Amino acid sequence: MDDETFIFGSFRLVPAQRVLLDDGKPLRLGSRALDILITLVEHAGETISKEQLIAQTWPDTVVDDGAMRVHVASLRKALGDGRAGRRYVAVIRTTRISSSRQLIE
Repeated sequence: MDDETFIFGSFRLVPAQRVLLDDGKPLRLGSRALDILITLVEHAGETISKEQLIAQTWPDTVVDDGAMRVHVASLRKALGDGRAGRRYVAVIRTTRISSSRQLIE
């Protein structure tokens, strides 16, 4: 991914330089939000789990849901996600149900 540039909408992402441009102008984006964007771009078109995103963005660090939400919200705001019909980051909520082992036996 050294020389790759990713273009979407008015944005240009150059991961090797850790820069995101909007119409050629650098966008200020926090380091973690940029890491999340790079991970999402690497998996464009795929559904990536929260666990995968955390593993690639915060390796060897315990991260709570609140921190993840803050950084994803920051990224969405910077991208203008949801405005003028633009949608770059979609959050898919899932419900996981587990039963007690006692119920199964």
